[in-house]
Amino acid sequence: MGNGDYINKLLNGVRGDKVLHEKETVEVTEHLEKSPDKKASSDINNLLENIRNFEIEGDSKRLIRMDARTEEVLKLLNPMFRVDVTSFVNFLCWEFLEKNPELINEIKQSLKKL
Repeated sequence: MGNGDYINKLLNGVRGDKVLHEKETVEVTEHLEKSPDKKASSDINNLLENIRNFEIEGDSKRLIRMDARTEEVLKLLNPMFRVDVTSFVNFLCWEFLEKNPELINEIKQSLKKL
């Protein structure tokens, strides 16, 4: 999973199923204009609440670079949904690692080889 593929997989849930070309930017307003059904609305509300309540343990900082389409979404999280970007990214990473334990196993195996 090199070349940032793991980040793309991680963010697929955020961007939806729409495949974007590298230089194409997300029109955030087009996503907001769609009216979700009640089940989807309930699911997203639960997800947003889980992200808001996600506790970050530790104080490590990491500088990461975001592409334009991801930044368009991230900069609207707090004003629109009261979701802190740091909590959001930590939540996504944690969920990704829980759903893909083979990555952690591969890291452990690689460390044993060193």
